[in-house]
Amino acid sequence: MKTRPWFQRLLSTYLPIFYLVIIFLIFVFFMATSQVLNREMSRTSENYAKYVMQTIESSLQNIDRLVIREINNNDDIQKFLFQQVHSDINEHILNSRLSEKFNNLIVNFPLIDSIYFYRAADGKILSSNAMLSLEDFGDREFVEQLRNGNIPYTWTGVRSFKLFAAEPQSYPVISLVKKVPLLSDPRGFVIVNVSTSAIQKLIDEMNTQNISYTAVYDRNGNPIAASDGNEDDELSHIRSDYAGWEIRTGLKKNYNYGVVSDFYYGWMVLGVLAILVGTIVIVYLAKRYTSPIDRMLNRITQYSKKELPDVMNDNPRFIETAVDHLIELANQYTDVHKENLLHRRKQFFIETVGGERSVDPALWEKEMRKFGMPGAFRKFYVGIVEIDKYAKFCEQYSYRDQCLLKFVVSSVVREIAAEFRVHAWSEWLEKERLTTLFQFEEDIADSDATIRTICDRTRLWMKDHLDYTVSIGVGTGVTAPSGIARSFDEAEEALAYKTAAGENRTIPYWEVERNIDKATFEYLQLICDIADSFKRRNGDWKIGILQLMDDFKSKFFLRQDIVNLLNYLIFHISKEIGELPLSYKDIWEGAAAGLNEVLEEFDTVDDLRDQFIALLSDAVEQMEKLRSGRNNQELIQKVKSYIEENSHNPDLSLGLLSEQFNINQSSLSRLFKDEFGENFVDYVARIRIERAKKLLQFTNVPIQEIAGQVGYLHHFSFNRVFKKIVGVTPGEFRRQSFTGSP
Repeated sequence: MKTRPWFQRLLSTYLPIFYLVIIFLIFVFFMATSQVLNREMSRTSENYAKYVMQTIESSLQNIDRLVIREINNNDDIQKFLFQQVHSDINEHILNSRLSEKFNNLIVNFPLIDSIYFYRAADGKILSSNAMLSLEDFGDREFVEQLRNGNIPYTWTGVRSFKLFAAEPQSYPVISLVKKVPLLSDPRGFVIVNVSTSAIQKLIDEMNTQNISYTAVYDRNGNPIAASDGNEDDELSHIRSDYAGWEIRTGLKKNYNYGVVSDFYYGWMVLGVLAILVGTIVIVYLAKRYTSPIDRMLNRITQYSKKELPDVMNDNPRFIETAVDHLIELANQYTDVHKENLLHRRKQFFIETVGGERSVDPALWEKEMRKFGMPGAFRKFYVGIVEIDKYAKFCEQYSYRDQCLLKFVVSSVVREIAAEFRVHAWSEWLEKERLTTLFQFEEDIADSDATIRTICDRTRLWMKDHLDYTVSIGVGTGVTAPSGIARSFDEAEEALAYKTAAGENRTIPYWEVERNIDKATFEYLQLICDIADSFKRRNGDWKIGILQLMDDFKSKFFLRQDIVNLLNYLIFHISKEIGELPLSYKDIWEGAAAGLNEVLEEFDTVDDLRDQFIALLSDAVEQMEKLRSGRNNQELIQKVKSYIEENSHNPDLSLGLLSEQFNINQSSLSRLFKDEFGENFVDYVARIRIERAKKLLQFTNVPIQEIAGQVGYLHHFSFNRVFKKIVGVTPGEFRRQSFTGSP
């Protein structure tokens, strides 16, 4: 059984839908057009009716005002009404003048058909043509109604009129009646007749387009005038507030349908062309998009060597399932290939930076092409990006968030490096460290400065946009792939100095190499001085700690060297405190435990400095409180002040102090030992030597004179004591101070 191609199925499905939609849209279009036209015609008709009404009202009001003005201002009317004929004019001349006035009004106002005056005194009728008695007047019935008091307030409805009673035919008019005088009992009436034919002529003149009809009706519904048309097509009607007339307007029969028909026939050709174009486009697109499906089914048929079942040909879902299966297999193959490629790439990276594999330029270019990465190179740098306070980082973020943030780090490194035309290849070889190989594909004048800028911008971006910071160690540049392992080792070594340099820093190996200070033993004397000052609690210990920490930072000490020196400091302080009473030792043991804990957990020298000073300051404060609670503290403070002020006196001794403060020498010696942890002689010697050190450092005074100024009669005694306390002679100390040696 031969199946229909998908092209034919698509056309037989969608073309009928397309035509039905077109027919429906055409129907909706013409219905909407008809509604719009009807709405517009109704509005136009209403405006036209208002215009006709305003025109007719304006003409009738002008006639009304004219009649009132003539009644009030024309003396001939008063003379005729009251029969006041003077000697200079007779009745015939007066009647002639009034008739002539009536004729002038008729000429000036085309709507006026006739005017006549009724005089109640003798029943005479004066018109524009004759002077008649009431019995001979053709409009006698209307005059008698007026005499009986049936005077209309404004214009009458349509009525019949003839001038002479003997005339066989009358014609329709509307009349305006004004009594004379206006504001008192009438002596007569002025009647102005307007012919309906004149109103009809006025309407015909306004209806110039000959597309609508207009009908005018009086207040009783009698037709006054009407143009040709069918009232069944009425669109609007309005009523006059002045005359009480009603005007009805509308389009002539079938005219609106004619407009729609004209519009339809005018655009029919374009509509047919649009449908043909739409059909051609549908056929083209159906052919284009179904050809692959038909080809696919033909290939499946050829492959299976038999026709597909009808259920598969007729149901696209089976084809969709088959295609989805093929896509899934292709994606699985692609994913496996990518996973293997990523694994091989990372393994090659590890072997290269670790020095486990010898890589020459040819092998490098070959592997890079395989991984889809640039093979050209001029110089390599290895940088290691380490997340600061990684333990806190792990506590703050879930595992999923950690992976996302690590991806951000690697992306930022790659994008910033690309701005400098440097390729960055990054891998997370350790959980807190991102190892990056920076590959310069072209020569750059100052590559060291460039790589430093890349690392600084990366570090600052992390600080500004994330809640954690990174530190970056950078190895020196190498010009061959075989040197990458050495640059990696240097980057690791540079990052080891993070403790001294601080967090959120870029640490290039070439800067570390210039600033490393190997002679840590030279700080032993400073440590001894800090321990001695701490025991005496004179405040110099804090200055010494700050100096020591500053040197740790500026000279890039390794973490282990810092720990060793500070352990040595704790040992010396413990030794010095051991000479003090037991209560002092208890305070120190608590502080020492805290210091040892800090040494195990600190990250940077700044953290170490702050915590060390805080713990030592707390211990000093506790010792001061303990000391202030002892007896004779006031006496000891006075003795201490006296010694410091008179240390230059060669005769200063326990005997002198005993006499000065009236205390036994042995008791004074014991108080000194308890308070300061040393005997009187050592205390005085230390004060004198401290003063001598300042004089040696900052003055050019001879050593013999300095010995006398600080309280020694013989300079050789001064030299002996100075060397015992300081470790060098006064002359050597002065030379070291001037040369800047530590």
